[in-house]
Amino acid sequence: MTMTQKPLLPLRTFMFFVSAIGSMVVSFLPIYFQHKGFSSSQIGWFLAIGPLVGLIAQPLWGYASDKYKTVKKILFACLLGFFVSVIWLFQINSFLWIIIAGAFFFFFFSPVNPLADNLAKRQSQLHSVTFGSIRMWGSIGFALVALLSGYLLSIFGIGFLVIPITILAITTCLLSLILSDVKAGTRKVNYKDIGLIFKDPTLVAFFLLIALVMLTHRTNDSFISLYLFEIGGNEMLVGWIWFIGVSSEALLFFLSGRWFRASNPIIYIIIAAALFCVRWILTALVNDPSMLLIVQVLHGICFAIVFLGAIEYLYKMVPEELQATGHMVFVGISFGITGIIGSSLGGIVFENYGGSTLYFLLACSSLLGMIGFIFFYKKEKKFQVKKVKGIEGVR
Repeated sequence: MTMTQKPLLPLRTFMFFVSAIGSMVVSFLPIYFQHKGFSSSQIGWFLAIGPLVGLIAQPLWGYASDKYKTVKKILFACLLGFFVSVIWLFQINSFLWIIIAGAFFFFFFSPVNPLADNLAKRQSQLHSVTFGSIRMWGSIGFALVALLSGYLLSIFGIGFLVIPITILAITTCLLSLILSDVKAGTRKVNYKDIGLIFKDPTLVAFFLLIALVMLTHRTNDSFISLYLFEIGGNEMLVGWIWFIGVSSEALLFFLSGRWFRASNPIIYIIIAAALFCVRWILTALVNDPSMLLIVQVLHGICFAIVFLGAIEYLYKMVPEELQATGHMVFVGISFGITGIIGSSLGGIVFENYGGSTLYFLLACSSLLGMIGFIFFYKKEKKFQVKKVKGIEGVR
């Protein structure tokens, strides 16, 4: 192990376990609530609570991270609150109380992944390694734990879900204590600085367009497990579908140093939006679980490309001292607002018209995002050309 890798080992391990928790929540929590007798629309409303609460929680925790110049301590606080909320959530059966407990659950859980990504991005810059080489460990954790959990839950039943989630919550909380912290920027951050992000019309346009693309990704996260059951799947296949999708994601992150170039991140987003469109059309046409497993290979390819492109563009546009806040705003819009829309409206569409109709609608959203980013890219290029000509004119 090289000297560069040794200080990053705790972070890579932490990324593994953080995403492992995510695999439990995304892959099996909808099935758990279906097992408890809730309808698809009720499950959709519960899942919508996450991004709704995240819209408040993520900027607040991100602002706290920037203000107090620490990511590590904020992560520990979030994970401690998450552990308490897990115990509460699995002890109740009333839908109203599940919504209330879910709000508490997501208030602490929703900031964890973006904070971890922010820490990984800053550490990658500090140690001169690619962000993807750190982020891929999250994908590996997600994939392996989804597969293992699918196997265990097919044997012991979906009610067993509380045990692995609790174990992972405790483990990740303890791991956060050994992370190396980072401090970025020397200027003191004020709460009003969050508004600076929204005063840039280019950033606002970027957020709106990325939302069109990420809406499809977030909706799929909520309903792919239920769709698999609709066409004849089971818990074991749920594990496999996430393992295949996120394994391809991990591979793309691992190889990002070879294929990703930071000079034109918007081009990657356009490519990803086109691939998303193809993926959703194929998913809508599938009526056999084994075929859906094959299509799921596109999951990692689409997400890795769009995520790396979006993060690279964002960190170029946002000042260093506001990067955690900017990251949280990005997550709040591209994962939060889209999650609210996707989970709530997606649940209604899924319940009344079926999974195929839902996925055809997702293909339309991806297509609109792709077209929008093509115009966005052309406008950016024109601005850069004018800027260069202006500099040459001064000379």
